[in-house]
Amino acid sequence: MLIQQLRDGSDGILAKVIIGLIIIVFGLFGFGSITTFLAPVPKVATVNGEAVTQQAMEIAVERNRRLLQSRGVPLDQINEDELRENVLRGLVSREILTQATDEFDLYYSDALLDEEIISSEVFQVGGVFNADQFQNVIRGAGYTPLLYRDEMRTDSLFNQMLAGIRQSAFVTEAESKRYSSLLSQTRDLAYLQIRVDELIDEVSVSEEELGEYYTDRAGDFVTEETVNLQYVELKHEQLAAALEVDQEALEQFYQDNQGDYSTEESRRVAHILIEVSDDLSIEAAKIKASEVYGRINQGEDFTALALTDSDDAGSRDNGGDLGFNPQGTFFPEFEAVAYELLVDQVSEPVETEIGYHIIKLLELNEAVQPMLADIRVEVEQRYRLYATEDEFVTTSSRLAELLFEAIDLEAPAAELGLEVQSTGDLTRESQNFLMVNNSVATAAFSADVLIDGNNSDLLELTDSHHVGIRVQAHSPSATRSLAEVASDVREVLERGKAESLAVDRANSIVEAINGGSLAQYVSNEYGLEWAVAPSLSRFSRDIDPLVMREAFKLPRPGDDKESLGTAMLPNGDSLVLRVSGVTNRPSSELIEAEVASVRENLSLQLGSMDFQEFEDALTAEASIERVN
Repeated sequence: MLIQQLRDGSDGILAKVIIGLIIIVFGLFGFGSITTFLAPVPKVATVNGEAVTQQAMEIAVERNRRLLQSRGVPLDQINEDELRENVLRGLVSREILTQATDEFDLYYSDALLDEEIISSEVFQVGGVFNADQFQNVIRGAGYTPLLYRDEMRTDSLFNQMLAGIRQSAFVTEAESKRYSSLLSQTRDLAYLQIRVDELIDEVSVSEEELGEYYTDRAGDFVTEETVNLQYVELKHEQLAAALEVDQEALEQFYQDNQGDYSTEESRRVAHILIEVSDDLSIEAAKIKASEVYGRINQGEDFTALALTDSDDAGSRDNGGDLGFNPQGTFFPEFEAVAYELLVDQVSEPVETEIGYHIIKLLELNEAVQPMLADIRVEVEQRYRLYATEDEFVTTSSRLAELLFEAIDLEAPAAELGLEVQSTGDLTRESQNFLMVNNSVATAAFSADVLIDGNNSDLLELTDSHHVGIRVQAHSPSATRSLAEVASDVREVLERGKAESLAVDRANSIVEAINGGSLAQYVSNEYGLEWAVAPSLSRFSRDIDPLVMREAFKLPRPGDDKESLGTAMLPNGDSLVLRVSGVTNRPSSELIEAEVASVRENLSLQLGSMDFQEFEDALTAEASIERVN
């Protein structure tokens, strides 16, 4: 794709297209809000006198709320106060860093922003920037085009500042080798694992302990509130499936919408650009283009000449290849010639306002208009939805009326030919298709539906799937009796006692060995066996990584001595660890590539820490005032 650097009147083929698209987008969405600058802007905070606006706050809150919901967090479980506090802190930090970029005179050009937008795949359709796609994507994320560009520019400036601070951090050769040596360290390890499951039979729990635990934690034994819902559902696709299709109407629908099923011709072209500039006049450019064209006619390779002679920096490294593009992408003079070429044919030099182009057609995708018979299933499915759209709207409206008027769901179902269905018992957190919809879950536990026994309003699961619900049965939350949970409580208490016993035994073993007892004698006394892992490295896969992690926490033992320690695993088992030998890899055996990698990673870590300290210092020095 041709993207020339926008500079001093030197535009690429797509430059005017790019600028035109951006201006149109801004005209539609960005400049309409210009009058807001004339009115006072509410603010939530000031940072060194600069306002953090209420508008920015609300946009960021909504954006973060959507993000949480996209990650599966139900709306009613989002802590609004915590969300707003986190967002405000983030906006304040962003303003502080923005002021720092201004102070450092950092710069990111409009041309680079435009190039990023145009080249971003998320804004492309068929590999080409699409203005509608751009608008839809950023609007879905809560941005206007101007706001999105501002955010892009700010993020790019932050990245410049972060990169500058990160790259200023360094680690010496000696430090890198020392750290590499430590990473390569090996340890001679022996350990005992005192398993909780094997100690359960050695502990007992009294009835009094059961009662005390239950009384102290009665809130842990409360059942969840449940509802059993009846529901009726109206699906557009079901109405569409029941439609009797008229062949003439289907054919007319296809004729009216042929463009939706056709593929326009597209051409993959390459070019060699001889650009007019201050150093090359239009006459000189024409002469040079003619010379290059002559060399191609004499048998020289087009791709090689594009690499050496083309002035289009965006395409010359690819042999001038501009990729597939629909009509309307390039200059009219360019396209008039390009769309007359045969595959592998090369044009004579073509003049446009930026210079001369030698064009080659690399590949041709011809326009395709399928027959109705070839895509009947797809067309008929779409026609059914189209033909039943009014019926779905009318039926949906009638269902809403009936839900309000009726005392049950049977009457609405009978009139509209729907089926009354039941969900069974559901909690607020059930993954049933109804309860995962926030509006349904809210309605099911609302006073109107749950307590008063009314039908719900019409609820939209999607634009084409509507439901009405009522509560068939309700089970409020209740505290389970001790008799119901006694076995569970006993298991918890027994395991807790077994874990404490395992810890006590591990400590006793360490005390005995430190007191002079033989390690083997002590392990035999408790019926345990030492597991041995000689020359254990941090990257060993032959041992439980949790055990390895604990082994490398122990201090390095002195000469002819050993380090002893205990640890508890997440499952409650206790460990007794003995490290008897520690060996670092000698500097002479270190691999330079590994040392270099360690140096780079350490420098990045130190640079990130430096940046965080830099941001903390700016925050500490800033004058921050919150507006209530």
